[in-house]
Amino acid sequence: MIVVDATTTVWWTQGMPVRIVWQGRRWRVSDVPTRLTVTPSDLPTAITHAPERTAGWRFQVTAEDGETLVVDIVPDGGGWTVARTWS
Repeated sequence: MIVVDATTTVWWTQGMPVRIVWQGRRWRVSDVPTRLTVTPSDLPTAITHAPERTAGWRFQVTAEDGETLVVDIVPDGGGWTVARTWS
């Protein structure tokens, strides 16, 4: 795993990421994205179906030259940042 902090541009279809431009390269999402969520920690324990907030997305991307990575993207202000990668 490599921790990075690089702004990315994300294209969405039906609420899911489908393509990104990151570090000057175009990547297409090449698997089913997984929504990364967090549950508020200050909720009463009696709540059985606590609301979740999207904290980011994890998915595999493939570049035009065939290079493939798994990336985590997280919200950053009004945009998105690639936070981690795996090769």
